[in-house]
Amino acid sequence: MRRFCLALGMLTSTSLATQPASTFVGDWRLVSMVQPDSAGGSRPFWGPKPLGMIRYSANGIMAAQLYDERRPSLGVGSWQDVSPSAAQRALIGLASYYGTYTVDTVAKTVSHRVEGAMAPEWIGRTLVRGYRFLPGNRIELRVITGQDGRPTTTGQILVWERVPSAGGRAP
Repeated sequence: MRRFCLALGMLTSTSLATQPASTFVGDWRLVSMVQPDSAGGSRPFWGPKPLGMIRYSANGIMAAQLYDERRPSLGVGSWQDVSPSAAQRALIGLASYYGTYTVDTVAKTVSHRVEGAMAPEWIGRTLVRGYRFLPGNRIELRVITGQDGRPTTTGQILVWERVPSAGGRAP
């Protein structure tokens, strides 16, 4: 009986550690995005005011959109008429994907399983982010696996701030 209870406890703690954490649920606005350097410092990745939103739903679905606010105008009335060079400049300053997520509260990671993305190569990959909650209803996500799905030690650090719900309260 003792072995059964121990095994059940291990299974329960493992499954709880990988369930979506309610503290993630809601909409988050990008506050900063920096690239660490080898000297222990960092520099803005896209500029001082990157744009972005990330949404985590209670049922394990997520979506992220990030933009470099310095991207130039496409110079056309319709995106279908954009020149190849303008499209390339616009693409360089954005990241967009959606899928499912799980939170590992033991490892302090959130894993994004990509189902659709601006870059077809991302689809099917799992992008892992280390997380820590900060004062002021903020969360820091550190890129642990890059866009290629491989581990990285030089990934960007993103700070997100919870967006209050329409009623003025955080979701």
